[in-house]
Amino acid sequence: MRKTDINKYVGSKNTKKDSKKRSIGRIAGKSLLTVFTILFISGIIVSISLISFILSLRNESIDYDLHKLQLNYTSFIYVNGPNDDSAKPVQYQSLYSNENRVWVDYDKIPQSMKDAIVAIEDKRFWEHKGVDWKRTAGAVTTLFSKGSSYGGSTITQQLIKNVTGDKDVSLTRKVKEIFRALNLEQKYTKEEILAAYLNVVPFGSGSNGVQAAANLYFGKDIQDCDIAECAAIAGITQNPTKYSPLVHPEQNKERQQIVLKEMHGQGMITDAEYNTAMTKSEHMTFVGKQAENVVDDVPIWNWYVDTLFEDVKTGLMEHYNCSSDKAVDMIYHDGLKIYAAMDTDLQNIAETTFRSDKLFGSNTKMQAGYLAMDYSGRVLATVGSRGEKKSNRLFSLATDSKRQPGSTIKPLAVYGPAIDSGKYNYSSLINDNPLPNWFSDGSSGPKNWGPGNTSGKYWGPIPLTWALERSLNASAAQVGNAITPNLSFNFLKDKLGFTSLLPADNNRAPMAIGGLSEGVTVREMTAGFQMFANGGKYYKPYTFYHVDDHDGNVILDNRNQIATQAISSTTSSVMHHLLNNVVTGAHGTGRGAAISGWEVFGKTGTTNDEKDSWFIGGTPYAVAGIWTGYLTPAHLTNTTYAATTWKGIMASYLKNKEKLKFTYDSNVVSAKFCTVTGLLANEATDKDTQIGWYDKNHMPAVCDGVHAGSASSLASRPNESGTESVQSDVLSGGESHENPDTSSQAPTSSATPESRSSSAANSHPDKSQPGRSSAHSVPAVG
Repeated sequence: MRKTDINKYVGSKNTKKDSKKRSIGRIAGKSLLTVFTILFISGIIVSISLISFILSLRNESIDYDLHKLQLNYTSFIYVNGPNDDSAKPVQYQSLYSNENRVWVDYDKIPQSMKDAIVAIEDKRFWEHKGVDWKRTAGAVTTLFSKGSSYGGSTITQQLIKNVTGDKDVSLTRKVKEIFRALNLEQKYTKEEILAAYLNVVPFGSGSNGVQAAANLYFGKDIQDCDIAECAAIAGITQNPTKYSPLVHPEQNKERQQIVLKEMHGQGMITDAEYNTAMTKSEHMTFVGKQAENVVDDVPIWNWYVDTLFEDVKTGLMEHYNCSSDKAVDMIYHDGLKIYAAMDTDLQNIAETTFRSDKLFGSNTKMQAGYLAMDYSGRVLATVGSRGEKKSNRLFSLATDSKRQPGSTIKPLAVYGPAIDSGKYNYSSLINDNPLPNWFSDGSSGPKNWGPGNTSGKYWGPIPLTWALERSLNASAAQVGNAITPNLSFNFLKDKLGFTSLLPADNNRAPMAIGGLSEGVTVREMTAGFQMFANGGKYYKPYTFYHVDDHDGNVILDNRNQIATQAISSTTSSVMHHLLNNVVTGAHGTGRGAAISGWEVFGKTGTTNDEKDSWFIGGTPYAVAGIWTGYLTPAHLTNTTYAATTWKGIMASYLKNKEKLKFTYDSNVVSAKFCTVTGLLANEATDKDTQIGWYDKNHMPAVCDGVHAGSASSLASRPNESGTESVQSDVLSGGESHENPDTSSQAPTSSATPESRSSSAANSHPDKSQPGRSSAHSVPAVG
């Protein structure tokens, strides 16, 4: 081949390579352009979103009047006159604490104190408009470069943080704080802001404000403090614990001298003043004198005032969107008028009862919590612990402690919603037999049956009223399983205001017999039982009617509370009669709570291994709940104290009361039912009958006279071992200690007598799957 031909060939090959490179380059370029475009557009979107978010916060402000910070008015509690709720409220108690805080006016704070704070905390305070943008930019740069938490807060921003108590460490909080500061400085002067700051920020060792700090550290008023002393106080604010001179004098001295150098460098003090102050700093002593305004002898409140205080605090936090500390400060110093809902008679009776050394016999370690209320949400009385109360704002076993409720939950979680659903009535037959797959013992073998009744025996089909009166666990589990755990869970949470339920409580059916993940409070349980005597309504419990500020404006109000219709009025009346049987019935578990001459309804409850014992019940004047047990759960040797203590308090309260009776829904009527079928009795054929209560618009069918047995045949129904002899002690009750599952359906009142009869035998476990109690069962109940 000729040379020229070879050159042409080679050139052609290079051209193809170059073309390929150019193609790859174009593809890469397009890819980079695409990526850049996506990033650019994404950046624009993010920027717009960020700007929109920031602008949405531009009206952020604190809903609090700074001028109120200087008030130190005493707050008062008012109650209605004894035995006369219509009487004009009278002053009951004042509220004050031993908090070390004294307000001092701006013109009485020495200039050296103002200068010291400004020099060390915010040297451009007098120039900026609430935010020092230079410091803020530096702080943000530090955040991203070093990853440390950013500072840069001005005195205005620090004041906002102290007033609101918002300590959240986030950019969102910082942005909010910036706008709040800008808006605050439009509303108040620099002098007002600085005065507020100097009077509320903490200065270590429990002192708030410069006057309290001067009293504590130097035994003098702030206006008498010299430059060195003011610098010592100012240096504490950055870290009140680290720089408290009573705890860390050397560290305070180091910080104090930094403050003095800043004051000197910023021209606030002369060379001579600086040298004098530095010399004094080397030999400064601190007296640790208590501020003169501290009241050592703070009265001990009763348990009701403790609960009232916490309820008012919560209300103020929600109303003002402020911190717990700020709300407490308002209660002590803002001159509030708190109109308490307490019934002083019942409160005194309950407190006296709980202070008695004979309350639980010789058992001095056993504890209890008690709460009573009327049927419209008003908390009448509460006691959070037995024994002498020796301090304020203590942990209450009535309102704070969460305990397993045992069988007291059955009317709330099972029978109430079941009857309200229309699937059950007063005498519907319940299959008192265990459910399969009740719990696992951890082995690979078959799961066990349950729950167990106290006697370990089961009744088969029985009327609902018998099951509730005797507190049979298997019956409650069957009904709970039929209406579904989900319905029970939502009913407690949405209708009765239970706040302590966890999602796990909705996975199985333990709530049917009282086994909950965390437990419930006496307050929640008592509030739930309101609906059985007020037409089915739930009212959120309250301890105050209303709270007024110092100027007489109502800021919190419970007087026009809207009720939740938890169950129908007819269901309420039917359940009331059922729960009355628990107290008055021959086999009722709550017979110990009966009060001569008064109608009482209620429910007992005992948990697994008898570690918790309850009684929740009502009279025409009040519904009350009591829990008894040990602070650290342990076996109770006596589970009757709850009912008897409840009775003692309520009987004393009712002693001189006008006799009242409960009212019932006019649509609820009485009728005889057949105890074998649960249907309305056939006068011609039925002999084993009792009185039941029904919605007249939804009456059961009349028994057809063909029975699968008689009431006397209960003694031959299968027990847990499949034999035919059920001893008479079955009839004496049945709170037990197991948790339910969800694998079986309970029969409803629509089942035929024949099917009911056969279900008792067919649903009962055989000898290879006995339905007896087990040591492996999980918490619940009775």
